Amino acid sequence: MAWSPFGPSGVGPRWNGAARDEGATDAMPKLGVAAIPWIALFVFAPVIGEQIKLPGLERLIWACADLAALVFLVLRRDLAATLFGSRLLLLTWPLLAIVSALWSLTPGLSAYYGLQLLATIVAGIALRTTMGLSRIIRIVFLGLLFAQILSAILTVVAPSLTRGMNGDWAGIYSHKNVLGSMASLQILCAACLFLQGWNRLLTAVGFGLALALLVATHSATALVAAMVGLAPLAAIFAWRQGKHVTGFCLGLVIALAGIGIVVLAARGADISASLLSDLGKDRTLTGRTILWQFGLDQFWREPLIGVGYRAYWDSPLTTAAYLHFVTKQKLWFFHNNFIDAIVAFGIVGLIVFTVTFLDMGRRVIAHFARSSGYVEAWPILFMSQLCVLICLECPLFINHGLHQLLFAALLPVMGSGNVAGRMIHGRAAFRA
Repeated sequence: MAWSPFGPSGVGPRWNGAARDEGATDAMPKLGVAAIPWIALFVFAPVIGEQIKLPGLERLIWACADLAALVFLVLRRDLAATLFGSRLLLLTWPLLAIVSALWSLTPGLSAYYGLQLLATIVAGIALRTTMGLSRIIRIVFLGLLFAQILSAILTVVAPSLTRGMNGDWAGIYSHKNVLGSMASLQILCAACLFLQGWNRLLTAVGFGLALALLVATHSATALVAAMVGLAPLAAIFAWRQGKHVTGFCLGLVIALAGIGIVVLAARGADISASLLSDLGKDRTLTGRTILWQFGLDQFWREPLIGVGYRAYWDSPLTTAAYLHFVTKQKLWFFHNNFIDAIVAFGIVGLIVFTVTFLDMGRRVIAHFARSSGYVEAWPILFMSQLCVLICLECPLFINHGLHQLLFAALLPVMGSGNVAGRMIHGRAAFRA
């Protein structure tokens, strides 16, 4: 019997025994011992060691991840062509970063950071190949849950280390935005796992703790990212209930959108100012527009190929030192992935970054259309969240970043990668 997007009653997607995805409830494999190092990665990789009196911890964790990526390439040389072929556009990012050493203001550092970016992407591919999507979501959930428990405990025990002057919580991380970003990601994982039916008590607790920490951070960016990330889940939930519920919800959305357009046309400026005020932001978005102006000024100096990967921040020939003086912060990114790309690689970088991001979104949606469980919905939620973060933070095109690693792990291995699928399930992998 062929798979149908709706079960026999026509009220929800269901898989039969012959067409079962790695994320289906009855096919979710146990995590196993191999998941422990990955869980540790998600606990400690975003942590600046000085915050918990373990200096250099994050460097050690990422060095182990880089080593694991190298070992994976050596041991799975038979899969190399398939693995890289499945993410050819994504691999242009580290390739461009490494090649930029030819014109970079800091050639050695650009090549070094580019190799780290390649290792991060390979680690993401290894994670997806060896663990599978359902394991990945649980690994992220458990890692972040442990980190959030540590954050809550540390805030109670040593509030002076974990709270800002305005009472913003940072937990075990160096900044409230990091805790907010991790809490936002945790909300997406917990929601999908809860709806999938996996350990609902634990996922409900994880969701509640993540939400509480997100509010405590006062991070407007993370709050908006969580809301935008969850938005597709509501649509997917309605769709799974059947066409009548879907039609009603669609009509309601259209009606509300019409009302919203009228209200925005009449009082758009006032609403914008009020919204920014409610989110704790001013019209500069807490200084972000100042950063963006510095970045755009640098772009127009080298508009074609930029100054090299991360060279702006390390070279004495740029305005980075003046930017640090103006903002009174030791920043190393522009809080906008598009601006970071055009500063490092010019218009070439903007095109490569945008095309890769859009292609990944297209493929994630196409994969969900063929395997529409709540676990399979998680990559869509993750991409939706990234749409906010790439405009206000720098989660992608960055070496040693958890969002970058997960971005590389979103899609299954394709084509002859069925061999890799058998590593996970002992049967042919699905195609993307």
